[in-house]
Amino acid sequence: MSKNASEPNAPEHAMTAEKPTLMTAIKRGLNRRCPACGEGRAFKGYLKVVDACDHCHTPLGLYPCDDGPAYVTMIIVGHIVIAPLFMFDSVFMHYPFEILIPSSIAVMGALTLWLLPYIKGGFLGLVWRHGLKQR
Repeated sequence: MSKNASEPNAPEHAMTAEKPTLMTAIKRGLNRRCPACGEGRAFKGYLKVVDACDHCHTPLGLYPCDDGPAYVTMIIVGHIVIAPLFMFDSVFMHYPFEILIPSSIAVMGALTLWLLPYIKGGFLGLVWRHGLKQR
């Protein structure tokens, strides 16, 4: 008779841990950590997803998160930067376009580069939790 995780004398490695909740996986991803364990790093470098977590060995490289994070980041940055420009007439009245347009583009670029790794981590947590692997 083989031992399984439900028997009291089963070895520790035979016991399977539950998958974390969706929000936990996304929060771990937003912190740029492995969505499975929350300990290992999910990225090597700026945006490159590691092949496997160095802590729990979850194969994170199998989960596609290429274009989705860029679209989500553009939507967020657009709402943060562009929407206030259209909402407040005082911005258009007091500043010339020669200053307003380049400064808006610079803010959008900086905000995009800052947010993208965190959004990609959250997207990795979402994709991992739903088990959407590459074929």
